[in-house]
Amino acid sequence: MWQVVPTELLEKKYLRLALGWNRVYLKLVGIWPEPTATEHVSSSCKALTAILLLTIFIILPQTTNLFMLNGDLDQITNNLCLGNIPTINTVGKILVTWYYREGLKPLVQSFYDDWLDPKTEEERTTMLNRAKVSRFISTWCAVLTQAMVMAYLSLRAVTIYACDQDQQPQDHLLIYHGYFPYNVRPTSVLVLTNVGQALAGLCAAVPYTSVDAFICMLVLHTCSQFENLRMRLERLMDEENETKSVDHTWIQTELVSIVRRHEHLNWVANRIEEYFNVLLLVQVMLCTIEMCFQGFLFFNFVQHTEEGIWNFQLVFFVLFVNFIVVHMYIYCYVGEMLLVQSNGMAISAYNSSWFNVAPQEAKCLLFIMNRSIRPLRLTAGKFGTFSIEMFSAILRTAMGYLSVLLTVQAGKG
Repeated sequence: MWQVVPTELLEKKYLRLALGWNRVYLKLVGIWPEPTATEHVSSSCKALTAILLLTIFIILPQTTNLFMLNGDLDQITNNLCLGNIPTINTVGKILVTWYYREGLKPLVQSFYDDWLDPKTEEERTTMLNRAKVSRFISTWCAVLTQAMVMAYLSLRAVTIYACDQDQQPQDHLLIYHGYFPYNVRPTSVLVLTNVGQALAGLCAAVPYTSVDAFICMLVLHTCSQFENLRMRLERLMDEENETKSVDHTWIQTELVSIVRRHEHLNWVANRIEEYFNVLLLVQVMLCTIEMCFQGFLFFNFVQHTEEGIWNFQLVFFVLFVNFIVVHMYIYCYVGEMLLVQSNGMAISAYNSSWFNVAPQEAKCLLFIMNRSIRPLRLTAGKFGTFSIEMFSAILRTAMGYLSVLLTVQAGKG
């Protein structure tokens, strides 16, 4: 016999699907903004521990090491690209999400409510389609990030062993080249220091990708709510609702509900933009620099290696570049979706059967249309709007910086 699943249990199942791994990963570093949580001591301790681990084992040693490289362009770009910049970016993400945790709680609560509230099958399908995209993003970004980190750790383990045999300088014996104020050559000290750096690298990977997936989850969910609201608006004044439309109270009540829902979605999108726009500006600048530096390292490696093009280090280069490009593309993709869906409210109002109702009811649509003249945006510090056009601009900028670096190197050679 078929077993009927209660609607409430079904909606909770869909909610878990929509959350994906985002809640699990962000809880690991203590920055998940759970609406029902009132105690922040344990979460704050997790976030502080992650920041201290990243600072002590990567940021401080690598920053200090920068002043000891004597202008060596290869070593400087390697230092910044492979450890310092991504780790600083990660610390910024932890701090911003932790700082705005109280402001993010209403957004997460709204996310929960949208999934648990009653809805039509068509509305549920729309939400599920967006949720599956969000889950795909969080899953594959996590896989790509962990693959990139493990590839780097494996590569460095082999390199460290070779350097140790050749009595190379002690900063070459570390996973992330850096200066430590003690002798790392003794085996026990070397192992403990590298284990700390490995843990820091794995710790950096989790919030780096999880915060991005969390923002994308909120934006895509907001887009699904705009889609549902647009369908509701377009069908409000259809001929099949003509008998209801005779009742002025009914049509006005529905329009008031749609306008209030529209304002709520605008509020959600504006809060996401307000909390994260500065962080996204920093990420755009840092990722542009990383793509430039990684390209520089790639060309240098190809020119000087005698092992052929296909080897383990180049596999890591490919993973790292894909890691950066994919994260940037995801932001540009969800930003484009937000632009389209928010601007589409005015189009849906125009496409509705407004001619089936009295003029005083049809005039109410002007409020929705006027509010949608300026579409909602996901921006980088209010300077640039995330879109597919912005993605191409980021790639062009990174390649322009890369050509400058290669020219400078060629001039020194």
